[in-house]
Amino acid sequence: MNLSTRLSSRVGAWLVLVVGLLLAVGILGTLRGSTPPAANRAAPSTSESARVDTQLAALPGHDVQNVLLVATRTDGQALSTADLGELGRLSATTTPISGHPVTEPVPSSDKRAAILQVPVSADNTENATTITAIRDGIRDTLGPGRGALQVQVTGGPAFGADVAKAFDGANITLLLTTVGIVALLLLLTYRSPILWLVPLAVVGLADQLAAAVTGAVGHAVDLSFDTGIISVLVFGAGTNYALLLISRYREELGRRPDHRDALAHAWRATMPAIVASNLTVVLALGSLVLASIPGTRGLGVAAAIGLLLALATVLTLLPTALAVCGRRLFWPFIPRPGSTSTRRPSIWGVTAAVVDRRPVPVIAATLALLGVLATGLVGTSVGLTQTDRFRSATESAAGLETLAAHFPAGLAQPLLVTTSTAHIRLFTVEGVGLVGASVPG
Repeated sequence: MNLSTRLSSRVGAWLVLVVGLLLAVGILGTLRGSTPPAANRAAPSTSESARVDTQLAALPGHDVQNVLLVATRTDGQALSTADLGELGRLSATTTPISGHPVTEPVPSSDKRAAILQVPVSADNTENATTITAIRDGIRDTLGPGRGALQVQVTGGPAFGADVAKAFDGANITLLLTTVGIVALLLLLTYRSPILWLVPLAVVGLADQLAAAVTGAVGHAVDLSFDTGIISVLVFGAGTNYALLLISRYREELGRRPDHRDALAHAWRATMPAIVASNLTVVLALGSLVLASIPGTRGLGVAAAIGLLLALATVLTLLPTALAVCGRRLFWPFIPRPGSTSTRRPSIWGVTAAVVDRRPVPVIAATLALLGVLATGLVGTSVGLTQTDRFRSATESAAGLETLAAHFPAGLAQPLLVTTSTAHIRLFTVEGVGLVGASVPG
């Protein structure tokens, strides 16, 4: 008895289904608390910037970053003496919130803006709370009667807090959206109020297994990645594999009276295509192990593991679930022997026949079309500026624009240079507007 027959047999289906579910529950229970590192390092550990970060981590004050308070007037006029006095009072009241001395206001060269530097802890887990407290403190200090004076909170920690807020609940939203789209596609494909639940449940289990296993692997080898992307890949690929198997299963049900025999034939017919599809993507993702950026490397490893788990789940638990439920899953359009013989070929069947008869012209036409479409990528710039990262306006992005309009570029996030004390030199190069030196205590 081969594997396909065992998976679809009366005893074998129940045995594999129960053992598989128990194994999945055991894995989830054991690895549920495992999470990958939160930090997504943007540079290789051997790069100069990474080495500087390592050096800075050993110096006093490495855990402190500056939040910038950018003050302007809503009428665009120069800041008055009274305005600067209000900002001085703001400096004193903000110090207890940050836990570090806040600088006095520094006016811009055009006198229409001023900045205050607020040192805060670099702990990302506390940034959002600290930034919220600072913004609330500004409102309380200046009060509703502050006139035309406005203060915006920006800088690295403020951006981090706004980005974290923008992603609050994003993984849940992404997962629910993915599940909804998959469910809709399954309903439209099979027109059954019952059938879609089986592949969706199997792929959902694969997603939970992938989250637990990839989290444990990421934690063990210190690789970070976006968990939301892994869920989308698992759901997308797993649903695709399920569609291939179930579509062939439905065809076989129209030819064979025994639904278990039909399922065994469908599994044997689709398994090579499903495995080839999976391994092609897994090998491509595996090549990301050679990437120099840690976040990219982590994403490749985690995505490959997630897709392998999706493959294993769909090829074992899905056929056993289909065998247990039988052909009644397709209600109300239950396929029976002879029911598909008189059906007109679908557009996909006609397309497949054309491709099979004339593969070379189809390949040539497809490559030509892809080449034409690819010309749109010429000159395309990749990446977003800090202010373009948000879909809606945020205070940190608006503050950065205000800062750029009145102060030298790079003030919000200056470059850091480490050197021995004996070799400290103040120097300027083209494009550098301000240079300062700091000797740690």
